[in-house]
Amino acid sequence: MNVIEFLRTIYVGDRGCKSVVIDGWNAEVKIQATCISRVRSATWDYYTAEDMPDGFIVFEGVESVAFEPSGVIPNDSINSVTAELAIDAREKYHVVVSVDSVDRTGNRTEVKITMRANSIALEAHGSPGQRITR
Repeated sequence: MNVIEFLRTIYVGDRGCKSVVIDGWNAEVKIQATCISRVRSATWDYYTAEDMPDGFIVFEGVESVAFEPSGVIPNDSINSVTAELAIDAREKYHVVVSVDSVDRTGNRTEVKITMRANSIALEAHGSPGQRITR
């Protein structure tokens, strides 16, 4: 399953971003959400049997990552996760994760985490290395 198809099987709208882990040695970016739900029909339909509390969306084979704007930490609602095939690289995907950052005074800033990645997986909290790829 490619990155675009896989993203259609998860739901994180209205969920929060707990952390962003950049693992340079393994070329991975992990985004931890308060909960990741699987989508097993045409729409999410509140299916919760496979929920992953505090789970990670893992982007593998990451070549680059950027935060726009820089200087704020993604720490609130996950607005969207989108991907498209990169134009200039076969089997690479251009991924954009939109996450809000809210400071101590309540000011909100949308942060776009942009990366180039080969693949995607899910990882349950407390089960490092055990990846779900379908």
